[in-house]
Amino acid sequence: MSRELDTLKLIQSSFPGRDQLVEHAFHESRPFRDLCEDYRRCVAALHRWKKSTAAEGNHRRQEYTDLMMELGREIETWMEAMDIAPSGRGTGVRQ
Repeated sequence: MSRELDTLKLIQSSFPGRDQLVEHAFHESRPFRDLCEDYRRCVAALHRWKKSTAAEGNHRRQEYTDLMMELGREIETWMEAMDIAPSGRGTGVRQ
C-alpha cells in the first residue's frame, strides 16, 4: 500500500462518516493532503514513543498526543469549512 493511500485510510478511519469528503479534499487539495500527512507522521511517532522505554518517553508521548489533537482539530475545521461552504466555493460533497 502506498504512503498516500495509507494516509487517506488513516484519516478516513480517524474521522468516520466523512469518507467522501475526506477523499475529495485529499485528492483535490495539496494543503489538505499535507495536513493529513503531518497527522499520519504524528500518529506514527506517537506509536513509536508509546513503545519506548527511554527516559523522555512520557514527555514525548504527551507532546505527540497534544500535536495529534491539534492536527485533528485542524482537519475537522478544514472539513467543516468544505462541508458548509456556499455553492460554488465548497466541494459540494455532502455525506
